[in-house]
Amino acid sequence: MSFIKIVTEPAILIITAFFLFFILSTYLSYSKTEKKLNSVYKFLAGMEKKEISYRYKELDEFMSENTFTNTAWDDFKKALIFPDKIFTANQQNHGYSPEIYLTVDSSYFFNEETLVYSNINHKFIQTMPTLLTGLGPLFTFLKMAIAFTKVDFSAGAAEESLNGLISGIQVAALCSVFAVAYSLLFMFFERVLYDRKCKKYYLLIQKEFIRLFDVCTSEQFLLDLVKEAKTQNTSNVQILKSLPEDFASAVTKSIGEITTPYLENILYSLNKLNETMDKGGGGGDVVDKLF
Repeated sequence: MSFIKIVTEPAILIITAFFLFFILSTYLSYSKTEKKLNSVYKFLAGMEKKEISYRYKELDEFMSENTFTNTAWDDFKKALIFPDKIFTANQQNHGYSPEIYLTVDSSYFFNEETLVYSNINHKFIQTMPTLLTGLGPLFTFLKMAIAFTKVDFSAGAAEESLNGLISGIQVAALCSVFAVAYSLLFMFFERVLYDRKCKKYYLLIQKEFIRLFDVCTSEQFLLDLVKEAKTQNTSNVQILKSLPEDFASAVTKSIGEITTPYLENILYSLNKLNETMDKGGGGGDVVDKLF
């Protein structure tokens, strides 16, 4: 049998059509994934760690609008620890560098499952080689069954009938050969395509999140809270110990500052009164007795 006759057999044409359909659908799916993940990577690559605090709103909007990252981003935000004050772009203070910390490693949220598998029909793609392989035995037995139905052992037709049977069995066997070959080619093509269009970018996105967000585990965060509480407690004890002395000093100072001018005015008035009574005569002795 010639090669052209083999490849034009209906069964082999059907297997070839399935192979081309699987290749094309996988390519389009991975190309869409590459486009979406590449846009995320470029956005993250354009950010600096020191800008995260006041560009967080911009980052939040972008990641929420991207259909490939919005679900993972919603979970990611729950693991963030925010600073006391978030600066906007027009309120940037170069003397203060607030940071946003992450309590769980970013690869837990942004990984192969969340960025790639959940956004494509991954299970169906993994089933395609099995479907191609299954088409081989299906058409093999089908062709053999058809070939046996055409066998005619009557006089004068036996030789031609046997030749047709052998030819049919050859085509039937080639159906399995083509199916297995297409299955192997598909698996090779799919792996190469996946590595170049999907795996490359989700790994780059993971690296960018590691670069932008410092990880502060829950244990470390609680330990820092304990240390801060101890520091505050020590400060409060010192303040309470010094409070009576400071209060007494403040009261003494206030009394001195408030009452001294009044006493001076009273003495001044008495002196004036004494002088006036001296001039009037006789009154000076009475006032002198007061002092």
